[in-house]
Amino acid sequence: MKYYKWSDRGKGRKIGRLGKYCLYERELTEETCEIERPKRERTYGSFKFVYGPSTGGLLESIKFDIITDGERILDIDATSFKDRIIKVRGLNVNDALLRIERINAPFSASHTLSFLLSVEDALDVDQDYQVQMRRIIQLELERIRNHLFVISRLTEMASLSVPTYELLSLVEELNRIIGNACGHRYFFGVNQINDVKCNFEGIDRRIEKIQKMFETIFEGLIESRIFIDRLQSNGKLKDENSIGPAARASGFPYDARVDSDFLPYKDFNISPVVREEGDAFGRFLVRGYEILESSILIRDIINNLREISSTESNKLRGEGEGLARVESPSGDLAYYVKINDDIIEEILFLYPSSINLDLFLKSVVGTIFTDFPFNWESFGIWVSEIGVRLV
Repeated sequence: MKYYKWSDRGKGRKIGRLGKYCLYERELTEETCEIERPKRERTYGSFKFVYGPSTGGLLESIKFDIITDGERILDIDATSFKDRIIKVRGLNVNDALLRIERINAPFSASHTLSFLLSVEDALDVDQDYQVQMRRIIQLELERIRNHLFVISRLTEMASLSVPTYELLSLVEELNRIIGNACGHRYFFGVNQINDVKCNFEGIDRRIEKIQKMFETIFEGLIESRIFIDRLQSNGKLKDENSIGPAARASGFPYDARVDSDFLPYKDFNISPVVREEGDAFGRFLVRGYEILESSILIRDIINNLREISSTESNKLRGEGEGLARVESPSGDLAYYVKINDDIIEEILFLYPSSINLDLFLKSVVGTIFTDFPFNWESFGIWVSEIGVRLV
């Protein structure tokens, strides 16, 4: 592993559980690293209320067992109803890729690129700089699309139909941009070892148009008391073990784009968007400002794109272990692989939705049920990731 080392005790930022291991910023350990939630006793008059797994306020199948005294949420637990076992061990890289890119379509680029970077790390592939540029563009397009969608879910919860449909129209426009450039709206089939099959020429003008339209919507939402009253002081959280927008909304500048070296983000002088609110409003602001930042970054990279000079797509001989981490729209996403002559012998992955679910459950205690959907949507959790086991 080029960027990681095994250690008895981790140092630096703790990121989360990677299979049976604990992943830190630069180290991998055998420590326990679950986010602990305090156990609470039932109070007099409290009772259990079951919310989900299929109800109008939830996009995916997940059940919440809520202990309440009538309005306040005193304790909560969650059960995913989207369990999937996906066989990857024993497959060659290209066959494994077909399954990994379909784990969670909205985060397909994050999963695929983290996996490929870990394979390239294991086999010491000399990565082409122009390929890396195109990989960053994919991740930033995915970030903009996801953040637009999460904000549309927040406005929908507030029954603000006009901005909701305006935001969804921008999501659709972005899907068309990706589809035209890469041949698939969710980047299926476009990424390979040290290669990207996308033509991003000319998308900068369309991205700039989305940026300007979003700026108008964003400014309107920030001025809407009806909207921000539902977010402020809702789901307040300050946890040093948080990741992604949840961390950055709480004053922690955690961002794999700047604290890892798997992709050359540092060549473009980006800095994390950080807020101090720690609540659903802070998470909304981080996502909004990151849409604007990512739009500018994409245009900067496109101005510096050149032809891909060479690829090493056939270099899949040899054996080794590799680990790579990218900043998905919801935070750190990592893959660890052991590979032997193109065959996957071991694979572990860390997905942000699992960590964010623990953080959400921690943040929701003490809030009232009418605040629940705003807090839930502000974390951008995809249940489809949570129930996946790679075997």
